[in-house]
Amino acid sequence: MSGRKIKRVAILGSGVMGSQIACHFANVGVEVLLLDIVPADAKPGDKTSRNKLVNDALAAALKMSPSPIYRKSFAKRISTGNFEDNFPEIKNCDWIIEVVIERLDIKKKIFEQVEKYRTPG
Repeated sequence: MSGRKIKRVAILGSGVMGSQIACHFANVGVEVLLLDIVPADAKPGDKTSRNKLVNDALAAALKMSPSPIYRKSFAKRISTGNFEDNFPEIKNCDWIIEVVIERLDIKKKIFEQVEKYRTPG
């Protein structure tokens, strides 16, 4: 029986659950793309401010005790971005996991973007 290998995962939403899911995938050797919204006060064209929410969420997860990441070096398997600049990158992922806030209007927009950029199958 042949199965598909999961080499890269997109996690859509970097809250407590999303960041920890990203860590667990990194723990087992999977590359992770962790995305979230652009903060309202982000400066146009400034990657640091545009990815502040996702980077802060991941940093908080990495500081937890007990840590959801087995070795700090595993965190290098997690790349971060935002829904506006990096959503097209989900096409390179084998699995897409949505963990955004529990609001139907937001989830609907996210799934419309997933459908637009995902690789069929």
